[in-house]
Amino acid sequence: MPMTLNDYLADTQTFLADSNQEMLDPQDIIKYVNRARREIAIRTQCVRVLTPITGAVIGGSVVSGGSGYTSSPTITLTAPDFPSGQGPYPNGSQGSVTAVVSGGSITGVNVSYGGAGYWQPSFSITDSTGTGATVTPTLSTLNQLSQGKEVYNFSDADLSPFPGVQSIYAIQSVSILYSGFRYSLICYSFSTYQALIRIWAQQWQYVPCVVAQYGQGTNGSFYMYPIPSQAYQMEWDCYCLPQDLITDLSVEALPDPWTDAVAYWAAHLCYLSLQNFNAAKFYEDMFNRRCLGYSNAARVSRVTNPYGRYGGGS
Repeated sequence: MPMTLNDYLADTQTFLADSNQEMLDPQDIIKYVNRARREIAIRTQCVRVLTPITGAVIGGSVVSGGSGYTSSPTITLTAPDFPSGQGPYPNGSQGSVTAVVSGGSITGVNVSYGGAGYWQPSFSITDSTGTGATVTPTLSTLNQLSQGKEVYNFSDADLSPFPGVQSIYAIQSVSILYSGFRYSLICYSFSTYQALIRIWAQQWQYVPCVVAQYGQGTNGSFYMYPIPSQAYQMEWDCYCLPQDLITDLSVEALPDPWTDAVAYWAAHLCYLSLQNFNAAKFYEDMFNRRCLGYSNAARVSRVTNPYGRYGGGS
């Protein structure tokens, strides 16, 4: 079972020998528990996500309402055009919508089911009398490049598909999907990018091949060059911070076994607040040992190829 806020409180109060809550206010302990969870996420990089590059249909934008439509025209959504290969729908999932008609014109769509695995879908409208309507699908937020846009903030990424994840504090790599390929961009320091690469400003737009980070932590951003000539899917390999646990219903994003280390850092902070520096140092050491031990256990070495070098010949 995932750890809950109450589990963490009970473990921390055990280390404090304060099950009756006489030494510290429980609200202070909750604050220290959440700080411990962030500390673990930063030290171990155990909360890691790939930003979504496909999504679900959440609505439709009416370009032209047309005229003469019956009360129930048939509006069909194309099949998923970019299945993610990931669960729960590795091959995508067909979405369905119905049209909203007023005065013979289509004024919108109701989404019966948004589906999954969509990148550039379209609607087709069939009706015995109506004509001239054009509606384009609206997708859930994707991580993508926009034509003419150079700067992309860490905070722009949609993390809603990842329950319990609050924000991105670092990005390991940036990849672009273009013409059937997924390739990682070359990353330069911003100073090098500014001096040697960003010299043509907006004059040239194409598929980006170079990226530079500006700023750090949750306020970080990326500059892309060349500036995108159109929309391209962009995948970030992200290290993230977890959302604070507020109640026992809050989602825990930290994976096991690192959840076992939370109470040690929370106890360390509690003893610091009580000015008991010896106990604080003890629990800091215990926390460090466990973070290192769990990380070593989880990151096992692997044999790249158990059969030796492929091929032969003299």
